Amino acid sequence: MTVLSEPLIARIGGILTRYSMLPPHTRAGIAVSGGADSVVLLHILHRLAGSLQIELLALHVNHHLRGAESDADEQFVRELARDLGIDCAIEHASVQGSNLEEGAREARRAFFFRLLKEQKLVSRVALGHTASDQAETVLFRLLRGTGLAGLAGMSVATPEGLLRPLLTTSRREVRAWAQTEGIAWREDSSNQDPRFARNRLRNEFLPALAEQFNPKLEDTLARMALLAQAEEDYWAAEIEAAFARLARQTRLGWVLDVPALKRMHVAVQRRIIRRMVARVHGDLRGTDAEHIEAVLALCDSEQGHDRVLIPGADALRSFGQLLMTKPGTLSNEKRHYRIEVSLGAEHQLPFHSGLLCISPVNEEPFICVNFKKDHDSRLEVAYLDGEAVARHGSLFVRNWEPGDQILRSGHQSAEKLKSLFQEHRVLLWDRRHWPVVVSGDEVVWARGFGVAATFRGTIESRRALRVTYRTE
Repeated sequence: MTVLSEPLIARIGGILTRYSMLPPHTRAGIAVSGGADSVVLLHILHRLAGSLQIELLALHVNHHLRGAESDADEQFVRELARDLGIDCAIEHASVQGSNLEEGAREARRAFFFRLLKEQKLVSRVALGHTASDQAETVLFRLLRGTGLAGLAGMSVATPEGLLRPLLTTSRREVRAWAQTEGIAWREDSSNQDPRFARNRLRNEFLPALAEQFNPKLEDTLARMALLAQAEEDYWAAEIEAAFARLARQTRLGWVLDVPALKRMHVAVQRRIIRRMVARVHGDLRGTDAEHIEAVLALCDSEQGHDRVLIPGADALRSFGQLLMTKPGTLSNEKRHYRIEVSLGAEHQLPFHSGLLCISPVNEEPFICVNFKKDHDSRLEVAYLDGEAVARHGSLFVRNWEPGDQILRSGHQSAEKLKSLFQEHRVLLWDRRHWPVVVSGDEVVWARGFGVAATFRGTIESRRALRVTYRTE
């Protein structure tokens, strides 16, 4: 063993132990592209496997972007795994979209997460990202417009099971170790292609900045990431607790109390919005500081309702509530329904709009069994004059429509439901399937606003009908 190899292996072993990355008897996948970083990682973990009591599986994704060169990379990884006595899993994945670099990365992540989710082959996946990659990531995000959390760069270990044992080791150290050990690797010709922004940053801008401003720029950026990561680790538990107090999950997405949010320090506000985006989108990929600020500006808006689209999330504010949902959730959901009301029958309304039952009062003990908890705050009860209903014809329940109006008892004129929504601060997304009972074109009853004066009855009415409605 050379003088150079022992410290590097010991360092990586220490990182694996410190972060509890690979507990005994773990079956770990090692992402091996054929490049120096991933090849060195495979060799080091192979040498540590016995003492760590772990089993390894080499993972390679062939995107077929470079023709014969890509196939040669695959063959190289197959032979390397065979020589080390390690099983190998190959994925052939085409790349979608105009951004080949991003598409290839997403295809690899999909492969790794599929293996992790199944947990039949591996329970961890180790990636060959180095401190040099970390520096490039931090600078790239900074140039793109990241917030403070983005400066944390890549994590040494993620909750999903992705590991980066080389994240404190520079690319230069990795290659020096490989050369000393006589380990071969393959060079990816696409890494020199200036069409890719990451390559220009790595091959042109970082070296120029290091030469003109700071020879240790790479170390500086990587150290900044470590400091930022520690800060974010601290904030994680604090924000999770605050988010749990302010937000609730609904079938549409997450809803947050805006006035409560605005009482918090802006640093907390930003992190809560980030957490909300992550819950809806699944991660924060593509989310920049400007997107978070756009949502915060939405919360500050003076308009009754407002909306902003950011990558992976659709944010709507209605009065003092913020809904964040997946793009297309609201526009893709159908709105209209119309159901004839059968007296005594319980109607489960479409789109989770609630449960409705209209029944003769004298039959009440035998029907609508699901509506007996009158103390339930979600329950509404009203009475119709059965004779007035009979004069007008059949009853239907449907979603409200623009132009619908109701003349409530004690009021001189009919009011549009849209105006009542505003007056009573009914949230925009709750209005969509708001139920009304109609006879012909006349509104008989509307959720939250009761019975129209023409149809108003009491429990003592000669032919009283009881309207019972409950939200789901």
